[in-house]
Amino acid sequence: MAGREGGKYYEVFSDLAGVVLEDSWVLDVEVSATVVVFKLDAALTPEHPAYRLARRGDMHCYRRATLTVRSDAAIHVRRSMAPPATDASGEPDYGHIDTLHLAADHGPEVWELTGDWGEALVSQPRIDMWLEAPTHG
Repeated sequence: MAGREGGKYYEVFSDLAGVVLEDSWVLDVEVSATVVVFKLDAALTPEHPAYRLARRGDMHCYRRATLTVRSDAAIHVRRSMAPPATDASGEPDYGHIDTLHLAADHGPEVWELTGDWGEALVSQPRIDMWLEAPTHG
């Protein structure tokens, strides 16, 4: 796919525009042969259409989200052996998606995702993110 080489993830994958993966919290990771699904507390920027003012004490507006990464080829995943931390609300916390970038040394159109949860190499990824309805309170 032309135009994807070397771009920032939020410029290349339209569903990630206005999302800061490096500040989003990974709550769960599910892996199959060609799909990785992340459950997130997604950090949204003011450019995101679902952005609302951050709660007092929060750096970002956070929304529960499902981030799905698909490929027609097998996705190579290495999960961390470290147990998750527990966040203030008692939920498991696998850290962040620290990087999502083109990994040219692994081949054309191969993207690498890394974080405390582990790492994944994905050829020609298709990325979708769905936000849950906001909670009140």
